[in-house]
Amino acid sequence: MKRRKDFYTLLLFVGLAYGSVWLLYGIWVCCEIPFSMDPRTPRGKLYLAGAAVPLIAAVIAILVTGGKAGFRSLLKRSFGWRFSLKWYLAAVLTPIIVTVASTIAAVNSIGAKVPETWFSPVFGTGFLIFFLIHDGIGEEVGWRGLALPLLQERMGSLGGNLAVGVIWALWHLPLFFLPGSFQYGDSIISYVYLLTCWSIVMGLFVNKAKGSVLVAILFHETANFIAFTIRYPGTYHVFLMWGVAAAIAIVFLPQPLFRLPWKPEA
Repeated sequence: MKRRKDFYTLLLFVGLAYGSVWLLYGIWVCCEIPFSMDPRTPRGKLYLAGAAVPLIAAVIAILVTGGKAGFRSLLKRSFGWRFSLKWYLAAVLTPIIVTVASTIAAVNSIGAKVPETWFSPVFGTGFLIFFLIHDGIGEEVGWRGLALPLLQERMGSLGGNLAVGVIWALWHLPLFFLPGSFQYGDSIISYVYLLTCWSIVMGLFVNKAKGSVLVAILFHETANFIAFTIRYPGTYHVFLMWGVAAAIAIVFLPQPLFRLPWKPEA
């Protein structure tokens, strides 16, 4: 019975998250609205709405299948803060360490140059802070608060995080077709690889933080802060270093790493 309820919860969540984002993409395309993240414009409001879709989808899915008790459990698990300080620090420092390491590797191996204007925010300070908080809560309560525990229980710690990483990455797919977005023109395969690496590292931190989404929010938005403000050599080294980080995280993930999701319940 629990297996069936979990399956319906996950299916409803993913369906709502994907359906809502593609609906927003359809509005952009059909109304010929240029892409923008400026919150003062209608198109900017659409983008902010998209960033909150996983949170809204998670709340609807858990209320439908688990009621108020399920909703309270989701909030308690997602925002629990009583865990070791080292996991707060690890969540913030890991994206910074990977960025520095990939930059050093690029400079030393291929003679890459760090831009003189290496700190160049694409948003004003006020909106940047707001967006990082909005995006972190809006995405991670859904992906790491709701989907990850359900998938880890059925697929194992690594299997669950791989699944979340791929589903999460492909949820961004409409942005690859919107001129002006950060993903427009990028390789979808590289993006799926990168976010899957992120998912494995975040999954480790979430497991160590007793299921709290706070570490995932800190990690996600530190990485976004770097993407929105720091200019560093954009070479294959950053993908290599994230692969190394994911490989290290796998070593410390709880066992079992994999389960058969279709294995009958005892």
